[in-house]
Amino acid sequence: MSRIEEKQQKIIYMFDAIAKTYDTTNRIVSFKQDQRWRLDGIRRALKYIHAFKGDLQDLRVADVACGTADMLLHILKEVARLQGSVASIRGIDPSREMLAIAKSKIEGLGKQRAGIYLDCLEAKDLSTLEDQSVDFLSIAYGLRNILERKLALQEFSRVLKKKGVLLVLEFMRQDRSGILGSLARFYTAKILPLLGMLISRNYRAYAYLPSSIDNFISPSELEEELSLVDLEVVEKTHYVYNSVSGILAVKF
Repeated sequence: MSRIEEKQQKIIYMFDAIAKTYDTTNRIVSFKQDQRWRLDGIRRALKYIHAFKGDLQDLRVADVACGTADMLLHILKEVARLQGSVASIRGIDPSREMLAIAKSKIEGLGKQRAGIYLDCLEAKDLSTLEDQSVDFLSIAYGLRNILERKLALQEFSRVLKKKGVLLVLEFMRQDRSGILGSLARFYTAKILPLLGMLISRNYRAYAYLPSSIDNFISPSELEEELSLVDLEVVEKTHYVYNSVSGILAVKF
């Protein structure tokens, strides 16, 4: 196993350790705004899909780094609200403990769980998805944790259909920030890890967040990387004084 693979496994084990408190921690540390950001990104993405496809029927969806299935369930609800339908939706994550939580949520859907699949895979190898088979691919707060990011982006492009839409929601490095942005950065770097520790009893997992942001790319750099795999950014939205970014890209 290479050093990168060993480091990636440590990140996966870290998420295994916090799986049971992950949802509660997210709600508290974001003041429940994480749900609003997810919904806003999904709605923006579905507008593009509808414009290109002409409807929202029989969509094939993949949610990468799906964690406890929050994003997956939001997508299903929003498509239904817009009177569309999902032919299949795959939640993909390398953390078995996260997927166990996701599975329990999905089982609670009863008959509505038809067409929902969970795969324990890394983003760099989406082996359960065929070439050009996905209308909508999302990844929320997971791209920072993928060490071989460029391989993952290649996979995203491979599985997306022509005019398929990619949504990335992520804490990203901001090269410019005003006073409010600096305050948001202080909260993320100093306060959030403490709150995360109190809830999850795992300080190390939440101390990892600010360092992972500092070592991550900016929205502009991500746009450049996406262009190299034939994905064109069509919209960038920023939340919480630019602390969180929503990037929409289309495969043309």
